Amino acid sequence: MHLEGAIVLGTGGDNSDGSVGSFYEGVITAGYPTDAAENSVQANIVSVGYQDSLAFPVSGATYRITNVNSGRVMDAINCVTTNGTRIDLWSSLGNLCQRWSVIPTGGGRYEIVSASSGMVLDAVNCGTANGIRVDQWQWLNNTCQEWTFA
Repeated sequence: MHLEGAIVLGTGGDNSDGSVGSFYEGVITAGYPTDAAENSVQANIVSVGYQDSLAFPVSGATYRITNVNSGRVMDAINCVTTNGTRIDLWSSLGNLCQRWSVIPTGGGRYEIVSASSGMVLDAVNCGTANGIRVDQWQWLNNTCQEWTFA
């Protein structure tokens, strides 16, 4: 176990350093908490309804969309800002090519907009099969550019 020597407050459970800056709940434990202690803290958080009261997306905010497995972020390759620029995962560089706005379009659907180009995340040629590539494209107002969060 690594001890920091201080109290460290986090802003989320995804191990990222990105947030809109809100801290909702905390707990201090000595050593490793038991499963029962962790479950009790989580039940307390759920019981007060923080999850239901959070507004997502935050108007005007941009996000780094991070893959949990690799820790890499969604990136417009080489910061190119034209139609068809492929999107991949890359180490965080802190630039606008790796920042995205999430814009509600209604019915639980969202457009994901590049902060560097203003273009939206797009399923290439509106493909529906496994392995379809994702790129950025000008806004076309179609479902190939709408996303949901589960």
